[in-house]
Amino acid sequence: MVRLYKTNYCFTTKECKKYLILNLNVFLYNKRMKKYIFLLLIIYLFVGCQSTGFLMGKAKVTMINEPYPAKNENYPIEIYITNIPSKPYIELAQISCNDTNEEWCLKQIKIKAREIGADGIIILGKSSTGSIGIPIGNVYYIENEDYGMKAVAFKYK
Repeated sequence: MVRLYKTNYCFTTKECKKYLILNLNVFLYNKRMKKYIFLLLIIYLFVGCQSTGFLMGKAKVTMINEPYPAKNENYPIEIYITNIPSKPYIELAQISCNDTNEEWCLKQIKIKAREIGADGIIILGKSSTGSIGIPIGNVYYIENEDYGMKAVAFKYK
């Protein structure tokens, strides 16, 4: 049988630890509470920190050189990932978009590239890192996730 202390204060650290451990045991042995804790954990795992698409990230531009006249919305933007253009070019800006959906990020970066008059973009990689730390006893389990997209907008000379 577990004894539950009804006092809300402790006089020594040892008493406080004993009080907390006993009350925690009573709380965890309660079947109803176990169901609620399990339900909350399941909800948390499904909801988590994923993007809902409601507030999609917009691209941010850091200008390196002066912008050129904007291109129309149907202008094809060249995309380079593993190499650079063979023709000479000047870098106009660095554009980043911090969203978990890569297609959305690419679309937003291309829109901003057209606005500053760029002919193409060079994808640099992910733009942000998200992490979460979960304490397990004296150890923390840390999970990192890279997301978003970063690119350099360029104009041919």
